[in-house]
Amino acid sequence: MSRGPARQGSAVVALPRDRLGEPVRIFDGRAAARRTWAWLALLCLAAAALVPAAVAYLHDRVWWVGVPALLLSMGYAAAAGWTAGRDRPRVRARVAALHTGGLALTGPGGGAYTWDELVSVTVVGVPGGPGGRVRWCFTVVADDGNVLRLGDDIPEVRTLGVAVAQEVTARTVPRHLAAVKAGECVRMGPFTVDLDGVGKDGERLPWGAVQDVVIGGGMVTVQARPGRTELAAIASRMPDALAFSVLCHQVRDLIEDF
Repeated sequence: MSRGPARQGSAVVALPRDRLGEPVRIFDGRAAARRTWAWLALLCLAAAALVPAAVAYLHDRVWWVGVPALLLSMGYAAAAGWTAGRDRPRVRARVAALHTGGLALTGPGGGAYTWDELVSVTVVGVPGGPGGRVRWCFTVVADDGNVLRLGDDIPEVRTLGVAVAQEVTARTVPRHLAAVKAGECVRMGPFTVDLDGVGKDGERLPWGAVQDVVIGGGMVTVQARPGRTELAAIASRMPDALAFSVLCHQVRDLIEDF
């Protein structure tokens, strides 16, 4: 059976069920996009409707009507701009479908892939300011070179992205662990992992000096025991940060068991 990932920009991802298995959950961005466009239309219409009245009353020096009308118009326009900036509405909203055996994404930049056909996931979380929400983006690379970007135009994208990252990690870690056991040095982003320890940019930490490997604060950090220098990299620039963390823990446990 042909593999046939959907073409970029395809409105519908059509694929045999035996490739991706049963659907688990649908993340439909169309409803949210419709709500956003509806709010934008109402706010813009309200702002536009008040402008002529404000101009007319201000021209006639009826200040007690003209000034509030002008302020309301400006408020509606500002609300429309804030809504557009926050929600970034798309003309063609996307839909992601999580299946037991893979992922399907419709709309621009879409495709359909089994879990074994996805090779890496990069996570970026951009804070929206004090008290603001975090904008999540997951960059998923397939084995044919196609890139799927899961952004906040998809509802609950963090839940979707974490699920995809876990599936990819579950498949990449055993392969990397087997390579390390065979004596090979595995490169993951700027780090290298082998039976002797973890390395980055010419610096190395033997497993006995590794206290933990954590992801947090936008960083991937190999925490060192007292007296040693930790190794760190920016998480948004490191594909498969989760897989790297899991691999390090498994290799360290393997070494400690010997």
